Amino acid sequence: MIDLRTPIEAAEFPDPLPEGVEYLQIPLLKDATVGITHDTGSDPMTILRNLRKQPEKLMAMLPDFKALYKEIVTDEYSRSQLDKVVATLRANADKGITTLFHCTAGKDRTGLTSMALLKSYGVGNEAIIRDYMRTNRYAFWPTIKKCLGVALLTRKWKFVKLTYTSFMADRKLIEIAIENYI
Repeated sequence: MIDLRTPIEAAEFPDPLPEGVEYLQIPLLKDATVGITHDTGSDPMTILRNLRKQPEKLMAMLPDFKALYKEIVTDEYSRSQLDKVVATLRANADKGITTLFHCTAGKDRTGLTSMALLKSYGVGNEAIIRDYMRTNRYAFWPTIKKCLGVALLTRKWKFVKLTYTSFMADRKLIEIAIENYI
């Protein structure tokens, strides 16, 4: 099993491992990133509750997802971690070993890892994009629940919209990652 989460995320919510399962932690991000990681204190709903009366501060905390997707495939640290994950997945596959990889929500870090793995096998960009967009099948209802919570808490449409776009897969994001993944 490969855990793409930060050490704080993994410590807060450790994976239950059956006996004999090898656990590797290969975080793609060095630091907590609001909207991506779920480190202690970086949970979006907690932050929203604490900052709902300071919307400008809240808005400034949200990552630029386009820049983040580019950064994960180009930043020296993140890219080396991503390459390590892909190499491990391929080596295990060559040995007939099934390997699970995950982050917290399964959209950003897991999606980029899937993209990099598929690229390493020569899969075409459109097939990769279709695979990534399947995330929305499973993200839709949990995201709607989060949006309802945000609506009740803030009564501000812009926060509801930001919540929706933050938790749903966006074709433009994976296209940016593909374009910059060299």
